[in-house]
Amino acid sequence: MLFFNETFNGNGRTCGTCHPFTGNFTLNAEDIAALPNDDPLFVAEFNPNLSSNFENPTLMRQFGLIVENLDGFGDLANVFTMRGIPHTLGLRLSIDSRDGPRTGWSGDGAPGDGTLRSFAIGAVIQHFPLSTNRQAGVDFRLPTEDELDAMEAFQLSLGRQEELALPLPLKGVVALRGQEIFNDGALGKCSACHFNAGANANPAILGPGAGNLNFNTGVADLPDQPADLTGELVPPDDGLGSPGDGTFNTPTLVEAADTSPFFHDNSVETIEGAVAFYNSDAFNNSPSGQVLVRATGSGIDLEVTQVIAVAAFLRVINALENIRQSLELLDQSTWIEASKDMRRDLLTQAVHETDDAIMVLTGGGLHPAAVTHLRAALKLTQEVLHKHSKRGALIQQAKAEHEQARGKLIETP
Repeated sequence: MLFFNETFNGNGRTCGTCHPFTGNFTLNAEDIAALPNDDPLFVAEFNPNLSSNFENPTLMRQFGLIVENLDGFGDLANVFTMRGIPHTLGLRLSIDSRDGPRTGWSGDGAPGDGTLRSFAIGAVIQHFPLSTNRQAGVDFRLPTEDELDAMEAFQLSLGRQEELALPLPLKGVVALRGQEIFNDGALGKCSACHFNAGANANPAILGPGAGNLNFNTGVADLPDQPADLTGELVPPDDGLGSPGDGTFNTPTLVEAADTSPFFHDNSVETIEGAVAFYNSDAFNNSPSGQVLVRATGSGIDLEVTQVIAVAAFLRVINALENIRQSLELLDQSTWIEASKDMRRDLLTQAVHETDDAIMVLTGGGLHPAAVTHLRAALKLTQEVLHKHSKRGALIQQAKAEHEQARGKLIETP
């Protein structure tokens, strides 16, 4: 309730303004274009006290970029970064590191100790104020200790609670080959930093307890960044720290394919493009790329078919996670304790998860038979939303279609 409804006496925004459950707890430009003009996301466009140096409506609407003042509020006109909105799925598995919590794109998205509780405080100060004075008690109220505890518990509950255990017995030959390349320390080399396709480093390579690490991959130095092409002021993003060291923390990949665009600056739209980046001179010549070269004797050098195979693997594991969540949501909607509104929200989220699975697979031309079952599940779930009779039977049919779809993607017991 706090995450989606509490404004903290601010400008009307809530955490859910930028992290709606119907959008995988993130927003992209397509989602933003569908919002009404009086949505709190656009408060800089209709609140005179926030019309300057609070957001850049052009970059927000075109590329889903949000102003972040990670280096302080002393020079709002010139000292800021433009970043995409990271999803909040799988946080229990992705924010711990041997150097402390990693929140936000650079790992320093939270003031103070960097925890999720501090992240919530930083979000209120950054995004919720009535004016850019950002005076506590006037422009907003800070969350209480109990509220911080509750919001932390909610965020930790989102998405996966367990890591995958690769390799998986996938059925599609392209995705199966992509998994092999992903895990191959001499070819894709992906699993060194994305162990089990998550956000944590491979402990056998980067040490026990390494967790989520920061890397300078060179992505901030790419030419022709979409935001730069507009002519708007986009200061260089210096990554972790103040001043920054040019590094950014590692995102989880299981949830990647349906949470585009990619990287901290939303500079790449497709999962195939994101994989291809690590095959580029920009990455291989970056500080992190050079570490990889010294450690393995070479950079990453994949052919286009191999890039597509790795992306297919990421699409399939994303679709499997969508199916897992859809089944869980359908089950939860049948709980006796669920209110009418809660049941509607659970089913609505199941619809979006199923739709995402369809989008992820069709976007890569993968598993048409599974897509057919998912479309049937989607239709049944939508029917449940609008019917009071036969709800239980329809939910069971939808679950069966999801199970059929999963059976097309992976060997099941």
